[in-house]
Amino acid sequence: MKLVPTNRTDYGLRALIYLANAGGPWTKAAEIGGAMGIPTGFLQIVLQELQRSKLVTSKSGPNGGYALARPPASITVCEVVESLEGPLDAGECALRGGPCHWDEVCALHGVWSSARGALRERLQSATIADVAAQDKALATGTATVPPDTHRAVKTFSRRRSD
Repeated sequence: MKLVPTNRTDYGLRALIYLANAGGPWTKAAEIGGAMGIPTGFLQIVLQELQRSKLVTSKSGPNGGYALARPPASITVCEVVESLEGPLDAGECALRGGPCHWDEVCALHGVWSSARGALRERLQSATIADVAAQDKALATGTATVPPDTHRAVKTFSRRRSD
């Protein structure tokens, strides 16, 4: 089972990381997309969803663009995920369509509910400021690379320069 963000959430998180680390008050979608490897057309849709959730704000015109609506330390990763994917607890049984012989709860409920709760708790404790700081540390080579990384350390490359 792959437990990874969808493209929408991946792009939303990348955009917010970029905005948190951006030097100026307004950043164009094309700049974000180019720097973070995100198709601009899809990025604009994601940014509109983030704006509806009051995580980003925008200003039109030649000096406009996008900015975080709040300080990055006040935006949790959970807020971003839920604004783009919906609630982590969709109110569905983990054993969808299978032979569940119990009226009120299935045999997997306790395990699945506990795992979902742990994920939610971790995503709520991580902020955009946290992941933006980690992004900067990775860019400067000062981050500690965890032993369970899924990328070869030697082939890691930045898409943008800071």
